[in-house]
Amino acid sequence: MPSTFFNAFNGSTAQLYKLGVDQSVTQWTAINNLSPFDLTEFDGNVWFNGNTATQGRQLYKLGFDGSVTQWTAINPGGGGLNPLDITEFNNALWFNGVTPNQGFQLFKLGNDGSVTKWTAINTGGIGLGPFDLTEFNNAMWFGGVTASQGIQLYKLGFDGSVTQWTANAGGLDPQDLTEFNGNLWFNGIVGPGQFQLFKLGFDGSVTKWTARSTRAGAA
Repeated sequence: MPSTFFNAFNGSTAQLYKLGVDQSVTQWTAINNLSPFDLTEFDGNVWFNGNTATQGRQLYKLGFDGSVTQWTAINPGGGGLNPLDITEFNNALWFNGVTPNQGFQLFKLGNDGSVTKWTAINTGGIGLGPFDLTEFNNAMWFGGVTASQGIQLYKLGFDGSVTQWTANAGGLDPQDLTEFNGNLWFNGIVGPGQFQLFKLGFDGSVTKWTARSTRAGAA
Protein backbone atom coordinates (compact mmCIF):
# COMPACT_ATOMS: atom_id res chain seq x y z
CA MET A 1 0.00 0.00 0.00
CA PRO A 2 1.31 3.49 -0.81
CA SER A 3 0.24 4.78 2.59
CA THR A 4 1.20 3.77 6.13
CA PHE A 5 -1.41 2.88 8.74
CA PHE A 6 -0.81 2.97 12.47
CA ASN A 7 -2.48 3.00 15.89
CA ALA A 8 -2.90 6.37 17.62
CA PHE A 9 -4.96 7.93 20.43
CA ASN A 10 -7.43 10.63 19.41
CA GLY A 11 -8.04 11.94 22.93
CA SER A 12 -10.74 9.45 23.85
CA THR A 13 -10.13 6.18 21.96
CA ALA A 14 -7.33 4.43 20.08
CA GLN A 15 -8.04 4.28 16.36
CA LEU A 16 -6.45 3.44 13.04
CA TYR A 17 -4.70 6.38 11.39
CA LYS A 18 -3.32 6.84 7.88
CA LEU A 19 -0.10 8.60 6.93
CA GLY A 20 -0.50 9.54 3.28
CA VAL A 21 2.20 9.84 0.66
CA ASP A 22 1.77 13.62 0.97
CA GLN A 23 2.61 13.26 4.72
CA SER A 24 -0.98 14.09 5.73
CA VAL A 25 -2.32 12.26 8.81
CA THR A 26 -5.95 11.12 8.80
CA GLN A 27 -7.97 9.31 11.44
CA TRP A 28 -9.21 6.34 9.43
CA THR A 29 -11.64 4.62 11.84
CA ALA A 30 -14.14 5.54 14.53
CA ILE A 31 -14.92 2.06 15.87
CA ASN A 32 -15.58 1.94 19.63
CA ASN A 33 -12.09 1.63 21.21
CA LEU A 34 -10.57 -0.22 18.24
CA SER A 35 -6.95 -0.18 19.54
CA PRO A 36 -5.48 -1.85 16.43
CA PHE A 37 -2.14 -3.65 16.63
CA ASP A 38 -0.09 -6.36 14.86
CA LEU A 39 -0.81 -4.69 11.50
CA THR A 40 0.40 -7.17 8.87
CA GLU A 41 0.19 -6.86 5.08
CA PHE A 42 -0.97 -9.97 3.26
CA ASP A 43 -2.50 -10.62 -0.14
CA GLY A 44 -2.98 -6.91 -0.91
CA ASN A 45 -4.70 -6.10 2.38
CA VAL A 46 -3.65 -5.24 5.94
CA TRP A 47 -4.84 -7.50 8.75
CA PHE A 48 -4.80 -6.60 12.42
CA ASN A 49 -6.07 -7.31 15.93
CA GLY A 50 -8.82 -4.90 16.90
CA ASN A 51 -11.37 -4.45 19.65
CA THR A 52 -15.11 -4.80 19.04
CA ALA A 53 -18.06 -3.41 20.96
CA THR A 54 -19.45 -6.76 22.14
CA GLN A 55 -17.25 -9.61 20.83
CA GLY A 56 -13.88 -8.91 22.38
CA ARG A 57 -10.77 -8.63 20.21
CA GLN A 58 -11.15 -10.01 16.69
CA LEU A 59 -9.32 -10.10 13.37
CA TYR A 60 -9.93 -7.08 11.14
CA LYS A 61 -9.19 -6.47 7.47
CA LEU A 62 -8.14 -3.14 5.98
CA GLY A 63 -8.91 -3.60 2.31
CA PHE A 64 -6.93 -2.22 -0.59
CA ASP A 65 -9.86 0.17 -1.16
CA GLY A 66 -9.52 1.54 2.38
CA SER A 67 -12.54 -0.28 3.80
CA VAL A 68 -12.25 -1.70 7.33
CA THR A 69 -14.10 -4.94 8.09
CA GLN A 70 -14.37 -7.05 11.23
CA TRP A 71 -13.35 -10.41 9.77
CA THR A 72 -14.03 -12.86 12.60
CA ALA A 73 -16.52 -13.39 15.39
CA ILE A 74 -14.79 -16.26 17.19
CA ASN A 75 -15.17 -16.89 20.95
CA PRO A 76 -17.33 -13.76 21.39
CA GLY A 77 -18.41 -14.74 24.89
CA GLY A 78 -14.87 -15.36 26.09
CA GLY A 79 -13.12 -12.13 25.19
CA GLY A 80 -12.80 -12.81 21.49
CA LEU A 81 -10.24 -14.43 19.24
CA ASN A 82 -7.44 -11.98 20.20
CA PRO A 83 -5.12 -12.84 17.27
CA LEU A 84 -1.44 -12.42 18.22
CA ASP A 85 1.92 -12.85 16.44
CA ILE A 86 0.31 -12.52 13.01
CA THR A 87 2.89 -13.96 10.59
CA GLU A 88 2.87 -14.74 6.85
CA PHE A 89 4.06 -18.18 5.80
CA ASN A 90 3.38 -20.38 2.79
CA ASN A 91 0.78 -18.09 1.20
CA ALA A 92 -1.26 -17.79 4.41
CA LEU A 93 -1.32 -15.80 7.65
CA TRP A 94 -0.79 -17.69 10.91
CA PHE A 95 -1.47 -16.48 14.42
CA ASN A 96 -2.14 -17.41 18.03
CA GLY A 97 -5.84 -17.22 18.82
CA VAL A 98 -8.19 -18.01 21.70
CA THR A 99 -10.77 -20.76 21.30
CA PRO A 100 -13.97 -21.18 23.34
CA ASN A 101 -12.86 -24.44 24.97
CA GLN A 102 -9.33 -25.42 23.84
CA GLY A 103 -7.28 -22.51 25.09
CA PHE A 104 -4.77 -20.83 22.79
CA GLN A 105 -4.26 -22.55 19.46
CA LEU A 106 -2.65 -21.90 16.07
CA PHE A 107 -4.99 -20.37 13.47
CA LYS A 108 -4.63 -19.98 9.72
CA LEU A 109 -6.02 -17.22 7.51
CA GLY A 110 -6.00 -18.53 3.94
CA ASN A 111 -5.62 -16.36 0.87
CA ASP A 112 -9.31 -17.05 0.20
CA GLY A 113 -10.18 -15.28 3.47
CA SER A 114 -11.07 -18.45 5.36
CA VAL A 115 -10.07 -18.69 9.03
CA THR A 116 -9.25 -22.16 10.37
CA LYS A 117 -8.26 -23.36 13.82
CA TRP A 118 -5.21 -25.39 12.86
CA THR A 119 -4.25 -27.18 16.07
CA ALA A 120 -5.87 -28.85 19.07
CA ILE A 121 -2.81 -29.35 21.29
CA ASN A 122 -2.85 -29.41 25.12
CA THR A 123 -6.60 -28.86 25.13
CA GLY A 124 -6.83 -29.94 28.76
CA GLY A 125 -4.51 -27.08 29.76
CA ILE A 126 -4.13 -23.56 28.43
CA GLY A 127 -3.70 -24.79 24.88
CA LEU A 128 -0.69 -24.60 22.58
CA GLY A 129 -0.17 -20.84 22.99
CA PRO A 130 2.13 -20.41 19.96
CA PHE A 131 4.48 -17.40 20.12
CA ASP A 132 7.49 -15.95 18.30
CA LEU A 133 6.32 -17.38 14.96
CA THR A 134 9.39 -17.26 12.70
CA GLU A 135 9.94 -18.55 9.17
CA PHE A 136 13.16 -20.47 8.58
CA ASN A 137 14.27 -23.15 6.12
CA ASN A 138 10.90 -23.61 4.40
CA ALA A 139 9.06 -24.02 7.72
CA MET A 140 7.72 -21.87 10.52
CA TRP A 141 9.10 -22.34 14.04
CA PHE A 142 7.59 -21.19 17.31
CA GLY A 143 7.45 -21.73 21.02
CA GLY A 144 4.46 -23.69 22.25
CA VAL A 145 3.10 -25.31 25.41
CA THR A 146 3.03 -29.09 25.77
CA ALA A 147 0.79 -31.17 28.02
CA SER A 148 3.64 -32.43 30.23
CA GLN A 149 7.00 -31.06 29.02
CA GLY A 150 6.61 -27.33 29.53
CA ILE A 151 7.25 -24.94 26.64
CA GLN A 152 9.11 -26.45 23.70
CA LEU A 153 10.10 -25.62 20.13
CA TYR A 154 7.52 -26.52 17.47
CA LYS A 155 7.71 -26.73 13.70
CA LEU A 156 4.94 -25.91 11.22
CA GLY A 157 5.95 -27.66 8.02
CA PHE A 158 5.30 -26.48 4.48
CA ASP A 159 2.72 -29.28 4.25
CA GLY A 160 0.81 -27.88 7.25
CA SER A 161 1.96 -30.51 9.73
CA VAL A 162 2.72 -29.36 13.29
CA THR A 163 5.49 -31.17 15.15
CA GLN A 164 6.87 -30.76 18.66
CA TRP A 165 10.56 -30.45 17.83
CA THR A 166 12.24 -30.53 21.25
CA ALA A 167 11.64 -32.33 24.53
CA ASN A 168 14.09 -30.65 26.92
CA ALA A 169 13.55 -31.64 30.52
CA GLY A 170 11.68 -28.90 32.35
CA GLY A 171 10.88 -27.07 29.14
CA LEU A 172 13.06 -25.13 26.70
CA ASP A 173 10.94 -21.94 26.49
CA PRO A 174 12.49 -20.71 23.19
CA GLN A 175 12.29 -16.94 22.80
CA ASP A 176 13.55 -14.26 20.39
CA LEU A 177 13.90 -16.62 17.43
CA THR A 178 16.22 -14.94 14.92
CA GLU A 179 17.73 -16.16 11.65
CA PHE A 180 21.45 -15.56 11.17
CA ASN A 181 24.09 -17.10 8.94
CA GLY A 182 21.91 -19.98 7.76
CA ASN A 183 20.69 -20.99 11.21
CA LEU A 184 17.96 -20.01 13.67
CA TRP A 185 19.15 -18.74 17.05
CA PHE A 186 17.11 -18.31 20.23
CA ASN A 187 17.17 -17.90 24.01
CA GLY A 188 16.40 -21.11 25.89
CA ILE A 189 16.30 -22.39 29.47
CA VAL A 190 18.80 -24.98 30.67
CA GLY A 191 17.90 -24.95 34.38
CA PRO A 192 16.18 -22.82 37.03
CA GLY A 193 17.02 -19.22 36.22
CA GLN A 194 19.62 -20.25 33.64
CA PHE A 195 19.26 -19.03 30.07
CA GLN A 196 21.62 -19.81 27.21
CA LEU A 197 21.91 -19.29 23.46
CA PHE A 198 20.63 -22.15 21.31
CA LYS A 199 21.10 -22.90 17.63
CA LEU A 200 18.63 -24.60 15.31
CA GLY A 201 20.68 -25.80 12.37
CA PHE A 202 19.61 -26.02 8.76
CA ASP A 203 19.50 -29.80 9.26
CA GLY A 204 17.00 -29.46 12.13
CA SER A 205 19.49 -30.15 14.91
CA VAL A 206 19.16 -28.14 18.14
CA THR A 207 22.36 -27.29 19.99
CA LYS A 208 22.98 -25.40 23.22
CA TRP A 209 25.57 -22.96 21.94
CA THR A 210 26.76 -21.21 25.11
CA ALA A 211 27.57 -22.14 28.70
CA ARG A 212 28.34 -18.75 30.22
CA SER A 213 27.53 -17.49 33.72
CA THR A 214 25.76 -20.71 34.64
CA ARG A 215 25.05 -19.62 38.21
CA ALA A 216 21.31 -19.35 38.95
CA GLY A 217 19.70 -16.12 37.78
CA ALA A 218 22.46 -15.18 35.33
CA ALA A 219 22.30 -15.19 31.55
